[in-house]
Amino acid sequence: MVGLNNLMPRVLIGCPVSQRHEKVFFEWITNLKNLSYPNFDLCLVDNTLDTKEYYNKIKDIDINIDDSDRKVICMRHKWDPKKQHPIQMLADAREKIRQYAIKEDYDYLFWLDDDIFIPQNGIQKLLSYNKDAVGFYVHVFYEPIQVPCLLKSGNILIGKGLDFFSFDEIDGYKSFVKRFREDKLSKKDKVLIPFIIKDLEKPQLFTTYGVNLGCLMTSKKLMNEVPFRTHPSFIYGEDLWFYAEANDKHYEFWCDTDVRPEHKNTEWSSVIKKSSKKMNFFVAYGPSDAKEAEIVERKHG
Repeated sequence: MVGLNNLMPRVLIGCPVSQRHEKVFFEWITNLKNLSYPNFDLCLVDNTLDTKEYYNKIKDIDINIDDSDRKVICMRHKWDPKKQHPIQMLADAREKIRQYAIKEDYDYLFWLDDDIFIPQNGIQKLLSYNKDAVGFYVHVFYEPIQVPCLLKSGNILIGKGLDFFSFDEIDGYKSFVKRFREDKLSKKDKVLIPFIIKDLEKPQLFTTYGVNLGCLMTSKKLMNEVPFRTHPSFIYGEDLWFYAEANDKHYEFWCDTDVRPEHKNTEWSSVIKKSSKKMNFFVAYGPSDAKEAEIVERKHG
């Protein structure tokens, strides 16, 4: 008789980890143990600098409860902060997880950071949407400047930074969907439905340029076609390179606005400070109508 698990998609939860997450890690493991979806495994890549102490502490972690049969794969990822920026390191760590997921033929790769806590039925909800890339919305940064990690575009706005949605915009969408579900839209509002709601059967979903890699379910097709990488000169988030290539290949990123997982931010500045590899940007310098432009290297600490 074919077991129930064999009829369900095989999901790999992937997460780069380090000792700086230790204060919430075991609470996060408890959250994973209590997830009701049975057919998932966990792949951790420890990138703690200088010591294997944390790796030795987590490498034999158990995420099974009752009769579940979940595997934990733990790898050590050594890197040199004098030669590599932490963002480049993260790209390598994520790529190691992606390659493992491909090798072991998982149906889905669920990126879930070890300071983000999803509801008990979170995996089932995301799988039920049958999308190549779908996640829940999670904040980034600290109060009072928290924003949802949902990108409107891949642009970096001068003086503003990345092009994020705001919580007010997400709340506005949720309000529209609530009135749509309850059939309380005005005649004028109903005209807007095709422009606002992209999946009438699942109106809580909307499309955007990118959804936080800390809580994103990706299909086998996407996992096979889009690697993780950075550039030796133009160093910015490994997630931004990922979004750019996925969008270029016509993948859509969907966000479930019904669920906002708890995010217990862990600090990142200590890792940045240990790296002597700085961000370098090459920009074209000259008037917009010039026939030639000078390429200038700008170095940022």
